[in-house]
Amino acid sequence: MRARRWLAALALVALGAAPMAVPELVPPAAAAAKSVWIPARWQSTGEVPWATDRSRESTNFILLWGEKSGTNPLNASGDYRFDPDNILSQLETLYAFYINSMRFTTETGLLAQHKIIVIVTRTWNRTALDAWATGGSTDNTVGVINIAPAAAQPGSWGLAHELGHVFQNYTFLGRSGVGFTHASAGTFWEASAEFMAMQVYPRTAAGDLTRWLRTENLYYSSSRHHYGAWMLPQYIKDRDGLAMFNRVWNEALSSEHPLETYRRINNITQAELNRRLGEYAQHNVTWDYTNRADFLPFITNVYGAGFLNAYKGVPVEAVNASARHYRISDAMAPSDYGYNKIQLKPDTDGGLIRVRLKGHAETGATGWTFGFVAVRNGVPRYGTLAQGTDAEISIQTQSGESEVFLVVTGTPANAVPKYGFLDGWPKNRRYPYEFRVSGAYPVEHAPGYVKPAATNGGRWHSNGGGWVAGNASVASTAYVGPRAAVYSGTVTGNARIEDLAWVNGGTVNGNAVVRGSAIVQGGATVGGSAVVGGDAEPPGGPTGTNCTSGTYLMFNPSRGCDGAGGESDINPAHGTFSSDALAISGTTNPTPTPTVVPTNPTPSPTVVPTTPGATTCRVAYTANSWSTGFTGEITVTNTGTGAINGWTLTFGFANGQTVTSSWNATVSQSGTTVTARNADYNATIAPGAGVSFGFQATHAGTDTAPAGWSLNGAACAT
Repeated sequence: MRARRWLAALALVALGAAPMAVPELVPPAAAAAKSVWIPARWQSTGEVPWATDRSRESTNFILLWGEKSGTNPLNASGDYRFDPDNILSQLETLYAFYINSMRFTTETGLLAQHKIIVIVTRTWNRTALDAWATGGSTDNTVGVINIAPAAAQPGSWGLAHELGHVFQNYTFLGRSGVGFTHASAGTFWEASAEFMAMQVYPRTAAGDLTRWLRTENLYYSSSRHHYGAWMLPQYIKDRDGLAMFNRVWNEALSSEHPLETYRRINNITQAELNRRLGEYAQHNVTWDYTNRADFLPFITNVYGAGFLNAYKGVPVEAVNASARHYRISDAMAPSDYGYNKIQLKPDTDGGLIRVRLKGHAETGATGWTFGFVAVRNGVPRYGTLAQGTDAEISIQTQSGESEVFLVVTGTPANAVPKYGFLDGWPKNRRYPYEFRVSGAYPVEHAPGYVKPAATNGGRWHSNGGGWVAGNASVASTAYVGPRAAVYSGTVTGNARIEDLAWVNGGTVNGNAVVRGSAIVQGGATVGGSAVVGGDAEPPGGPTGTNCTSGTYLMFNPSRGCDGAGGESDINPAHGTFSSDALAISGTTNPTPTPTVVPTNPTPSPTVVPTTPGATTCRVAYTANSWSTGFTGEITVTNTGTGAINGWTLTFGFANGQTVTSSWNATVSQSGTTVTARNADYNATIAPGAGVSFGFQATHAGTDTAPAGWSLNGAACAT
């Protein structure tokens, strides 16, 4: 059976008993046009030993249950009792919603031929039929739901989620070469099923937000994220319409990552895809979505709220505090399409804030997308996004915008990486970076910073300052780092909980170290010299283990406590930039243009020579071209005797080149004419001085240099 539950048993927190919005139930319809197709082997092999007197049908479903519930489950005892008509009625209502209201897919092909099979689990003598809730298909022919009686009560979120999985299967059942069957799509299956259930029950649940909020830096396809990553589908809905979400599912190719499908059907470049993912990350500062009022209570009251809501974003480390030079730690650096939110405290109300960010491209990381979000009374205002490996951005804050965030997303320049569902932390590219800031401090480095109060019955640990829940036991000799947390369980001896790691039960003792984004679950003991890091969880899974040695860096249910070394990490070590290398324009050194990695390596630069002219401006232009794209770097020099205060540069392309992104200027295009306008921080060009900016663009095979340079309406020499 193709069950798309993706290791549901390892989900951290079961759905709570939140009030459920029950849909209007429809009476069970009599069996009609659709046929019942059940694999013959189910009875012959005993895989699903069903009997006709333990089944019931409606228009689109057939319900099967086991011996323990008898022929009339309403008369069964205890956990075996359920109402077949109510389950079928719920399913028919959900079916109509997904087909007619949401229009997720059309009722054609196999969906129109056979009734979906629903197996009521935990009612059979066969122990293998014990799933809480799964959804998928069998024999590439028909959809199947497994649901326990307790998971199928009126207003069941489980039925909505699992029927979502069934419909996802029908986007490719009976067809070859289509559908999200690549291993990198696993998280999107779960995120989408949560998103679909939220369309039905917008105020019932919002996925496993604890894991999501705790590790927003991990790559988007991380197995850690699958139940909480529905915000990307919500971003797609808000930006492009619900129909676009449906199209992504129904038009996917079997070789694609979901972001590749989205890029292809929108006919956008990789750079534009990256810009949109950066915009999506910006929206997650205040959870700025159309359904915010529906899901915000779940964020406010999330499991671990006392710690998760105490901080906003991730901390940074000082490289040179006097120069306001900071870096993200490797443990918290974003992976592909993961992101960091760094809260800044402005020096003055309504002041100008500038940041120069430089990524460690020597590690193999190829691009960062970053920008500001200014917040006043909970309302966000978004700054322009920059892309590349080295760029400068600024924002002129407005009075009352007391919260400002720098949002940094790891965005690969050339392609969407396709990690397998269990390809964890050591196999993912990370995007370490450093930055200098003027006009603000990272909030924890600001003069007079006061740590937020511990809430929800928690406390700050005396050794390290991390969060400890009221029901957890942590020895004074143990270390709990500033952003680490112990939600429950016991930590003793000289054990260390570091970075974003958290203990959610079990025991950590001796000289053990839990670091990175690792989790220790109940039933596990980690002690001795063992190290659990990366995105690992207790070696051997949640059923119980005792590790006293070895290093474990990746979530891997099949790896027991073997005492071996850590998994090989694809990310090399890197150095630290000098503060001068990160000087902000107008202070020490001018801002260099970003380094954008082209699709084909080692492009040959084309330089337009500088020639003398009689005008008061001069332009130098350099292009780095590859097969279908290029970057342009432009320096405008003031050759006159007076300062230029505010500038607009225009020029034209002759061969269909199209600008896709820019830095250090706002660049737009109308037809063949390109217009570049100054940023706030480089509006003035003194006599003899120059400003530089750049852009990325596409071409169709011929990349001739632009012409017709004009600054503020006057022609420029080149």
